[in-house]
Amino acid sequence: MTSRSDMEQTVRAAYAARVRGDVAAAMTYFTDDAVFCIHGRGTGIPGLCAPVVGKPAITEAMGQLVAGWRFDDWKEHSLLVDGDKVALHWTARATFTPTNKSEVLNVFDVITFRDGKFADFHQSVDTAMLMQLSAA
Repeated sequence: MTSRSDMEQTVRAAYAARVRGDVAAAMTYFTDDAVFCIHGRGTGIPGLCAPVVGKPAITEAMGQLVAGWRFDDWKEHSLLVDGDKVALHWTARATFTPTNKSEVLNVFDVITFRDGKFADFHQSVDTAMLMQLSAA
């Protein structure tokens, strides 16, 4: 089992990579068979409608997210570790780059680790706000 300290460091390093837009670096923290899911069914926004499975598919989805959404003022509010799971509450000013609209988002992630990497990643975010920001 991965140590608490290692999980905390891994989560922080992965988010630092995401915030700076480095998809390749962010993907080093996922297992080859990982599941990535942003809970946004019903939004109609690609990438928010169903779980993405496997590193190649997650890399593609992450690339689309990084291309469309910029995060500024990213802030960790709480990081809880229980066994092989991490719960992270964070905020950031999210800008949808095609519309240049931005708003502060509150996000909650639950990540399951296996062999020191993300095996299962679930993100809950204000999908109504995402829809507002992505509307022309």
